[in-house]
Amino acid sequence: MITALVFALAFAALYLLMLGERMGLPADWAVAGSHGIIAIAALAIALFNMTSRLGRFMIGHERGARLSATALAATLLLTGLLLFRQSAAPLPQLLAVFFGWALALASVGTLPWRNFRHPPSDPADRDPLAGGSGAGRVAGFAVLVILLAVALYLSDMSRLTWQPILLARTGGSLAGLAVVTAALLVLGGMAGLGRLALIALTLALAAAVMPATTALIAEAARLPEVVTGWLREVSALKPAAITNWLKSVDGLPVLVALFAGFAFGSASGQALAVVPGRLMRFLCASVAALLAGLFMGLIWLSDVTMIKGLTAQLQAQPPSQWPPFVFEPALRGWVRACGVPVEDGLAAALACGTGTARTLLPPDALTFEPGLGRPALAVSLGWPVLAGHIWVVLPAWLSLIGFLALIQACATGLSERLAFRLLRPRCLRSTRLVFARIAILALALLLFGKEWGWGQVPEHSLFWLMMGGSFLLLVSLFVRATEGVVRFRRDRRPVQAAPAAPVPLEAS
Repeated sequence: MITALVFALAFAALYLLMLGERMGLPADWAVAGSHGIIAIAALAIALFNMTSRLGRFMIGHERGARLSATALAATLLLTGLLLFRQSAAPLPQLLAVFFGWALALASVGTLPWRNFRHPPSDPADRDPLAGGSGAGRVAGFAVLVILLAVALYLSDMSRLTWQPILLARTGGSLAGLAVVTAALLVLGGMAGLGRLALIALTLALAAAVMPATTALIAEAARLPEVVTGWLREVSALKPAAITNWLKSVDGLPVLVALFAGFAFGSASGQALAVVPGRLMRFLCASVAALLAGLFMGLIWLSDVTMIKGLTAQLQAQPPSQWPPFVFEPALRGWVRACGVPVEDGLAAALACGTGTARTLLPPDALTFEPGLGRPALAVSLGWPVLAGHIWVVLPAWLSLIGFLALIQACATGLSERLAFRLLRPRCLRSTRLVFARIAILALALLLFGKEWGWGQVPEHSLFWLMMGGSFLLLVSLFVRATEGVVRFRRDRRPVQAAPAAPVPLEAS
């Protein structure tokens, strides 16, 4: 109920800001207000989901588990896709992220939070390392090694996706982000993250599906032409061209993307653990994959098709024929003619030396600011500038939530397998909850400690740590598979009936 109320209030406030922009509110004020609304919604979710129960802190709240767990799993997969979509060859890395995510979900039995599922298979509060052979314990340790290495490796790469939240600062302080981490993770844990992911994903779909549908209707006449062009390109491919493309793909970024997908899949397995039943968990994971694919498709539609077509239209026309929205004050700096921001068509002509706005500019005269691409697209579709900024901020919030969930999964795994196991193996759940919160704070300080000059772990060392963890995991999984085969053959062996005992003769 609280989650629905927070979503409704945030959605209504954002649309009121859009209405205010239509009525004359400056776009800068509306954008700042949207940042404040999203921050207040996140803080409200963190406060309303404070918990003192270890199970809810580890895997989430059992009420509404299907929706919140599905949203958080979709957010985690989407975070991995958003991190690697800006690379030079994104397709192999995106496929590697998805494959690693699915592979981690299939090996969820090696993770330490199996004891907190609702309803639990065993009502006893077991030790996360109790039972089974040593191979299962080694597999869990290997998964945690991969999680920690990936979290350290992606801490710098993730900042590029957080720039809209950090007000586009590339080297600014992360003190505010550390406060958000403490509020979201230390108070509510996985329960708060699941509710916040549900709100953020619903806001993203509500703010993006309607404009995307409008754009698709407008582009419906060109759809057969686009599909025909794609089919022509696919039919022109030859086996030699495909082989050369595969040889040109660098294997190291693909491996890193595979490890990142595995780490986000492990965190998704922890979020989906609150859903009862294997079939229901599989259905929730499938819906999460569909949601992540839908959102990536909307991003691809806006960035590759619509924004690219808009910039190509401006390059093919003289400045006198440019649409009026190009010269909006809120979009100042999106288009630069020969390095000068354009205020009108004549200013663009004078900057490039053509002398008149009716003459085409040189081919390489126009440059476009990527951060203002979606606001410009929103204005071109008839939406307020704030709608475009929301399209920029919401993916950043989703990637931040996904990275925080990765931190939470790594820290709680370390607290359960190391702090609880080594320090006080017979402590109560309240003490284990304290261990988990301390581990989250310690990991957050480790990730953001370089702001205070703590240095940075070399990337090649982290990569070899991932490789070592993966080899250890493969060996332990092979041992577990061998044990399973031996157990299966032993169970199928026919049981021989014991010989009947002789009947003693009664004395006469």
